[in-house]
Amino acid sequence: MRSSPPKLLKKLLSKFCNPTLWESIEGDLHELFLSDVERHSIRKAKLNYFLNAVAFLRYHRLRKTHNSKTLNNMALIKNYLKVSFRDLKRNKTFTGINLTGLIAGMTVSLLMLQYVLFETGFDRFHKDSDRIYRVINDRYQNGELIQHGTITYPVIGPTLKKDFPEIEAFTRLTYSGRAYLEFDNQLFLTNQFLIADEHFPSFFSFEMLEGVKATCLDDAYTIVLTKSYAEKLYSNDQDLNALIGKFIEFNGNPLKITGIMADPPTDSHLQFELLISYKTFIERAGDGADNSWEWSDFYHYVRLKEGIDVASLDEKMADFGVRYFKQGEVSGGEEKFFLQPLSEAHLNNTMEYEIGQVTNGKIVWLMLSIAIFIIIIAWINYINLNTSRAIQRAKEVGIRKSIGALRGQVINQFLVETLTLNMIALIISLWLTWILQPSFNQLTGLDLSMLVLWNASVGQIPFPLFFAFVLLVSLFLVAIYPALLVTRFGTQDILKGSFKLKGEIVWLRKGLVIFQFCIAVVLITASITISRQIDFMLNQDLGVDIKNTMVIYGPSQSQWDSTFISKTDRLKNEISSLAGVHLVTWSSRVIGERMGRIFQIKSSADPEAANLTSNFFNTDHTFSELYGMQLMAGRDFLPEDHNFDGDLVKNIVINQSAVKLLKFKDERDAVGKTVYFWNKNWTIIGIVKDFHQRSLHSKIEPVVLIPYFDTSHHISIKLTSEPSESLVSSIEKKFKNVFPGNYFDYFFLEDQYLANYSDEMRMGKISTIFTFLSILIATLGLYGLIAITVIRKTKEIGMRKVLGASTGQLLGLLSKEFLLLVFLASLIGAPLSYFALSEWKAGFAYSEEISIGIVALSSIALVFVSMLTIVLQTQKISGNNPIKSLRYE
Repeated sequence: MRSSPPKLLKKLLSKFCNPTLWESIEGDLHELFLSDVERHSIRKAKLNYFLNAVAFLRYHRLRKTHNSKTLNNMALIKNYLKVSFRDLKRNKTFTGINLTGLIAGMTVSLLMLQYVLFETGFDRFHKDSDRIYRVINDRYQNGELIQHGTITYPVIGPTLKKDFPEIEAFTRLTYSGRAYLEFDNQLFLTNQFLIADEHFPSFFSFEMLEGVKATCLDDAYTIVLTKSYAEKLYSNDQDLNALIGKFIEFNGNPLKITGIMADPPTDSHLQFELLISYKTFIERAGDGADNSWEWSDFYHYVRLKEGIDVASLDEKMADFGVRYFKQGEVSGGEEKFFLQPLSEAHLNNTMEYEIGQVTNGKIVWLMLSIAIFIIIIAWINYINLNTSRAIQRAKEVGIRKSIGALRGQVINQFLVETLTLNMIALIISLWLTWILQPSFNQLTGLDLSMLVLWNASVGQIPFPLFFAFVLLVSLFLVAIYPALLVTRFGTQDILKGSFKLKGEIVWLRKGLVIFQFCIAVVLITASITISRQIDFMLNQDLGVDIKNTMVIYGPSQSQWDSTFISKTDRLKNEISSLAGVHLVTWSSRVIGERMGRIFQIKSSADPEAANLTSNFFNTDHTFSELYGMQLMAGRDFLPEDHNFDGDLVKNIVINQSAVKLLKFKDERDAVGKTVYFWNKNWTIIGIVKDFHQRSLHSKIEPVVLIPYFDTSHHISIKLTSEPSESLVSSIEKKFKNVFPGNYFDYFFLEDQYLANYSDEMRMGKISTIFTFLSILIATLGLYGLIAITVIRKTKEIGMRKVLGASTGQLLGLLSKEFLLLVFLASLIGAPLSYFALSEWKAGFAYSEEISIGIVALSSIALVFVSMLTIVLQTQKISGNNPIKSLRYE
């Protein structure tokens, strides 16, 4: 990167600064800039350069070509400000309307910008993050995409590095999850660990606190702890460096602690508490962990050399899958590999077997769009109100021009007024943002603050500078149109009162009203639809019962031996005997979790089709009963279907979708038939009705249930009611009695399942708030426009009342034009809502149809609110004395 100050800023400074002082000021600024580059970063140095420049530019250092002219300009600015505050104070109604809209729009924008910048700023703290990519893999069988995920094979990273000179470095990972460790005779839980190769510490920019970063994962049986996890082992007053060289037991294997890392930043999609060396994994799992082309549980990241065209490299990689996988001969499927920019990893939640922390990127951008629309609505109000007030301000402008004011000076007056009002709104918005920050953080589930805005950047530009530039440009555009409009009238016409707003001006004002109410229609429809979709998801019949289900993590510290099955039966019986417990079962997965996959299944119904793929998970014989699964044909598992020797387990149960996949005629036809996978034949003994194993984002897929379980599997407990502390304590006691030395940890299944919809629930809450604000701002604008119309038609209204006009007739006079605009906005907004929401709902495999009635209801609601606003304003003027109206000037 270049280590030089921003050229544009430097040029602007030289123009405004006194020439006799510029050389020394420029030198000081440049010296401070170079110092900041060394101590911080170029981005931070550029921001500090701007701040230092502002500090240097005092009044006595400004360019003084004509002292009298400078003094006159200062006097003019003072006068502009005085007139601005006088006008704002005199017109309290319009000032209040504008301020309310601007404050609401700016506050929402500041809060949402925190959220968007945080979500879009993931992983940018890594050095050369723009050159780091994640390898993703699409797998096809029989021409159909069966897996779009982040997991690949252990050889992919090394082979890509060998085959493509464009790749500078790579790192590979596997397995992220829970485990138990023993240190100093105490048992500790980790919720997230990674098995990482020796390149990982140097490949990424995670900070190393203790140990040698370059070599900490070079050897087998080594481990690196994060600072927060290390502090669990030692109290805070002890030196963490003392942990280096000590041993910690992981799944019965002593691992040497070789490093302490800082906790991964919250804006890292990779989160971990421990790093275990990849060579340890190879030692324990065998050479397949290093060289297999079939074992697909591994993740790869590559860093490209500078100046590499990624699109060109992606094209070259198309041949990679063909060359090594030979159209399915190796892995049973056609393999395609692509590069995903690291900056996009967090914003893509469509990948299967995701290792990282991800979110729905579409929702992030949608929230930003809505926030922008709300501030636009507020600025539209400002433009419309100032345009409509042009007649009132015209006489003021005419008098100014008649006594010698130049057009530019009048325009400057309007620009200063706009800037003043918006700066007041911005200051109040900053205060409100600080007040609302805790509530907003609770809503988003994130720990955000204004520091997010201060530290963020757009490209290479610090966000504060970018925000200031966009704000000033926007304010100029908002202010310039009313200013140009009111100064284009002739002075004589203004003073005589013989002028009016021209047709194109009126139509622009109407167009802006239609635009803001169109947005309001879209937001109302979206808010209702999102709420209905969430309702639909929460109340949809899953085909299984997950209510009142407590799930315990399995006794992974215990050994798998011939006594394990009898121990599980004992534990089930003891827990089932407790009051408040209905049934207990074991399974490798619970409802809502991603299942494993079986590839290359052969069915006796279609022996030629060898490349079939199905999901699977292991269960015991009470699983179907506990979860209320419906048996369609055959029988359920029995205790004798289980066996300590996995080779002797031979019976399976499948769902209806698997019956179709395996080409059986129907459920009854499938019972007793065989399928082949994992190098042996399996007999289908029963068929269960299709059920939603995952959330409604995903369609129901083929599932094979296998009567097998091990120490790491989950224990599901069906409760008869809400659990008490004493019941949980009794369950823990029985668990530790049967499986001593194991860590007791549990969760409630319904809570975990609902987490699948966290993005949608967050979006629903935020969209409801945004909808309310958009309606409020648009209605305030409408109220202001009606108020201006009343002022313009004061004499006409007085005359009509003298002649006997009723309140209803006055209502018709005032409402006809505005209700027509709201109606047109509804006609435009309705189809926009339908198509926008159809795109959003495409992300769900199951959803309710978008009802035309909802779109119509949104339009009716908006018309009702508009009508109510007009009625309130009409009632207010209907009580005025008509004599005063006739005398109004």
